[in-house]
Amino acid sequence: MYKNNSDQSRLCPAPWQLQGEAYILNYWLSPQFLKQAQPFGLTPSFLGRLVQVMWVRYHASPIGAYDELLILDHPLFRQRRLSTIPKIFVSTESSVQHGQQLWGIPKELASFDWDIQDRQMSCKIQHADLQFAIQLEKCNTQRSFIDSHYIPAALLKIQQTWQGKSYQFNPSFRGRLIPLKHASWQSNPSLFPDFNQARFINGFYVPEFELTFPEAEISTLV
Repeated sequence: MYKNNSDQSRLCPAPWQLQGEAYILNYWLSPQFLKQAQPFGLTPSFLGRLVQVMWVRYHASPIGAYDELLILDHPLFRQRRLSTIPKIFVSTESSVQHGQQLWGIPKELASFDWDIQDRQMSCKIQHADLQFAIQLEKCNTQRSFIDSHYIPAALLKIQQTWQGKSYQFNPSFRGRLIPLKHASWQSNPSLFPDFNQARFINGFYVPEFELTFPEAEISTLV
């Protein structure tokens, strides 16, 4: 269906409305970690900074259900950089093509093997002949509410570059959060940064969320 990546006539156009569940992990990355993670698209910093790792299960989207793992790298204000998604795996080829063509997101195809039991979750990702995994544990606490309208706009504005073009867009979302108690990785540095070597700040399970991905503003790089 997507033999010609430059042909968008068969793509489901933005905006997209999506629903699902997610696991959001907040990490502080040291300058040394960022230097080692440059092959994954993370920009070096002399001070270090916060990034988010998100495991997402989309139960409803314009192209059906699919799974996703991504790194959301936050702004470097002094360098006038917006948030970016430098590394991302998804479970369907349709998501790969739509992400690349509509928003310039560098999606790669992988398989996701989930095991969810009560407050325990594990997921194994396989890409080509390589794999890595994570184990998470939820806290038994009350839920809190999150809405993107209450988050600084600069943190939500995402800019991507893909095949000579710049893509800029502002997703919006809302949902409820349950704190995560523990996160442990079985890493493979050939596929994904080793977040066991980063400082885990906190994490949240989002049992139900609503997400809007708007149409991107696209410009040609010169």
